[in-house]
Amino acid sequence: MIEEVRSQIEAIDADIIALIAQRTDLASQVLIAKRADGFKQINDEKQNERVLSRAIDLATERNIDAGSVKAIFEILIAMNLEMQHGLSGEGNLP
Repeated sequence: MIEEVRSQIEAIDADIIALIAQRTDLASQVLIAKRADGFKQINDEKQNERVLSRAIDLATERNIDAGSVKAIFEILIAMNLEMQHGLSGEGNLP
């Protein structure tokens, strides 16, 4: 029984990693759009706040710890910003 549940968790973990990779891959498209729209800075605080607010609302609706979800999304935002800085030649990525 426990192995079946753990197997399901493993599958979900793989899905989460795939979705994180997909989200991070979109960073390049976001950077292109920012440049096309004349954005000078990569970091968009208003958009970050919208993303965090949306994540907190969704977590609350599903009765998930909103503080933990916010922390996860702060990491996701940081990953995308790091990717965009790297793509623009300003980052620390190899």
